[in-house]
Amino acid sequence: MAYGKNIETKGKTILAGLLAIILITPISKVSADALSDQLTASQQKLLQLNQQINSYQQQIAQVQSKSSTLKNEISIYNDQIASTQLAIEAKQTQIDGANLQITQLQRQIDEKTQDIANNQQVLAQLISELNEDDDQYALKTTIGSSNLSDFLDQIQYAQNLQAQVYQLVEKIKALKTQLQAQQQALQIQVKQLQSLQEQLQVTQDSLTTVRNQKQQLLNQTQGLEKNFQKLLVSSKQTAVNLQKEIEDLDNQVKAKLGKSGAINAVPGLLAWPIDGILTQGYGNTGFTSLGYSFHNGIDVAGPPGQPIYAAVDGVVYDDDHSSQDFGNWVALKSTIITASGPAQIITLYGHMQKYIVAIGQSLKQGDLIGYEGNTGNTTAKLYGPERGYHLHFGVYNFNGFGVTQGAYTKTYGPYKVPYGYTYNPLTFLPAN
Repeated sequence: MAYGKNIETKGKTILAGLLAIILITPISKVSADALSDQLTASQQKLLQLNQQINSYQQQIAQVQSKSSTLKNEISIYNDQIASTQLAIEAKQTQIDGANLQITQLQRQIDEKTQDIANNQQVLAQLISELNEDDDQYALKTTIGSSNLSDFLDQIQYAQNLQAQVYQLVEKIKALKTQLQAQQQALQIQVKQLQSLQEQLQVTQDSLTTVRNQKQQLLNQTQGLEKNFQKLLVSSKQTAVNLQKEIEDLDNQVKAKLGKSGAINAVPGLLAWPIDGILTQGYGNTGFTSLGYSFHNGIDVAGPPGQPIYAAVDGVVYDDDHSSQDFGNWVALKSTIITASGPAQIITLYGHMQKYIVAIGQSLKQGDLIGYEGNTGNTTAKLYGPERGYHLHFGVYNFNGFGVTQGAYTKTYGPYKVPYGYTYNPLTFLPAN
C-alpha cells in the first residue's frame, strides 16, 4: 500500500497549496475599509458643497431679476465670489475623491496580480504532479501491478488532478479579465483626475477675474449710484446694435426656410451641456431692456469656470474668440434621429471663458468643450460684468446656418456672427 500512501501525501500537498491561495489577503481589511470610508465622506462633502453653490446661484438669479443698481450689482459680485470659492473647494474635493479611487483601484490591481501569480504557481505544481503521476502510471502499467486497489486509486487521483488543473485555468482566465477591466478603469480615473486639475486651475483664475471686476466697478463708480447708472446708459447702444445684427440675420434665414425648417423635437435627444440654473428661456422672454425682444437660445448660469460639455455627438464646425456678440463660442455640427427621420443641427455654446476644442475635431456627447464665462455681448453690457456669467446654448437647423463677419468691426474690432433658423433648446433637452 506504499503507492496509496504516496497518493494521499500528494493530495495533502496540493490541498495545502489551494488553501494558501484562499487565505492570502494582499490588502489589509482595515486599509480597504478606511479607503472606502474616506471616499464616502468625500462624496457626502461634495454633495453638500454643490447644494451650497446652487443656493448662491439661486440668490444671484433673484437679484438679476431686480432693477440694476450698484448695491444689487455688488451683492451679485459677493455671491458670485462666494459661489466660486465653494466651486474651488468642490473641485478639490473631487480631486481628493479621484485620488482615493485611483488608490483603491491600484490596490485592487495589485491584489489581482498577486492572486494570478499565486494561482499560476499552484497550477504549475499541479501540472508537475500530473506529469509525474503519468510517468509512474506508465511504469506501473509496463511492470504490472499486483494490487488492483492501488491501480484504481491512481486513476482517480489523475482524474482529480485534471479537474483541479481545469478549474485553476478557468479561475486564472477570470482573474485576468477582472484585472484588465480594473486597469482600464484606472486609466479613466487618471484622465478624470487630469481634467479635474485643469478645471480647478480655470476656476481659481475665474475667482481672480471676478474679484478684479468687482474692484474695477467700484473704481469706475467711486461707490456712487449715479455713476453706475451712467455706465449702464453708455453701454445700452452697444447691446442694441449687436443684438439687432443677430436678429436680422436669423429672421432672414427663417423667412427663407419657412416651415421646411421645422423639426419634430423630442426631449432627451440632447443632454444638458452644463450643470447650472436656467436664467433665461427661448423666445420673447421679456428682457427687452437688454436691447432685444427675441432670445434665440437659452441661458444657463453656474459658478465662473463651470465645465461645458457637448450636448450631442458631432464635429466642431466653427468657432471664434471675440469680445462681441457670443464672445468665445463653438458651433458643433451633428446628426440626430427625430420622429420624422434624421436631421442635421448645429449646437452653439457661447460666452465661454475659454474652449479647448478645434474646428474639425470629433466629439462625443459629454466631452469637454470649454468653461463658462461672460465674454461677448452678455447682459454685462447693461447690467455690469458679473451679471453676464452664463452659457448661451443655441440649437440651429444646419440648413441655412451661417457665420459672417460682424458689421461693426470699425467700432469693436473683428468678430464673427453665427446665425440661422433656431429652435427652442428646451424641446430637445430632458427635464432638468
